[in-house]
Amino acid sequence: MGNEAPTPTSLWDKLTDRQQEYVRGFLITVLILIGLFAVVGYFYLSAKKIDEIQKEEENYVPEITIKSIDFTMLNVTESRLDVKWDLLIRLPSDLPGYYMCLKGDFQVFIFYKGVTIANSTIESYNLTPEWAQLLTVSAVASEGDMDGLVVKDIMEDVTQSGEIRFGSRFILPDCRKWTEATMNYTCDEATLRFEPSSHKKATSFGKQPTCLYVR
Repeated sequence: MGNEAPTPTSLWDKLTDRQQEYVRGFLITVLILIGLFAVVGYFYLSAKKIDEIQKEEENYVPEITIKSIDFTMLNVTESRLDVKWDLLIRLPSDLPGYYMCLKGDFQVFIFYKGVTIANSTIESYNLTPEWAQLLTVSAVASEGDMDGLVVKDIMEDVTQSGEIRFGSRFILPDCRKWTEATMNYTCDEATLRFEPSSHKKATSFGKQPTCLYVR
């Protein structure tokens, strides 16, 4: 008997040469399409990430910190209450120049339990570009400037807990192009503790409040 061709044992072996060529071409086409989709997807995600980074950079404004706050009760009588806040504000090195004008005016507002109770006068400043710098500012208020309930709550904090919390907000000049004329910063509340021997002066302690750009 002559040699007989081996019987095909797999599906591939059962295909004719033409069918095998067709399958190879189909698989190659599928792999090319998968590769193209992968490349397009990669470039799409990369472009999206770059766009997000650019938007973050456009919206980025450096944070400000309050190094210290002192609260002093200047005059406490049955008929009068005068108080004062002294703030030491740290500006980061990347704020003066591009974001904040090197020369201008700014103002600080003081909050107590969400209510504005005092503000500083409009203060002038002069900064050096690309250097971290400190600003000092004071705000004064009297009993007539504050709501009676606010005064009562402040006095209770002073006499009962020996601690008091204040929030603050800044208005700074904005020197960026195509932006508003001012930058508004809102700060975390600061906790101030009164000196053991006196209920007239309190100093901030613990974590320094962070101020974030809000508009």
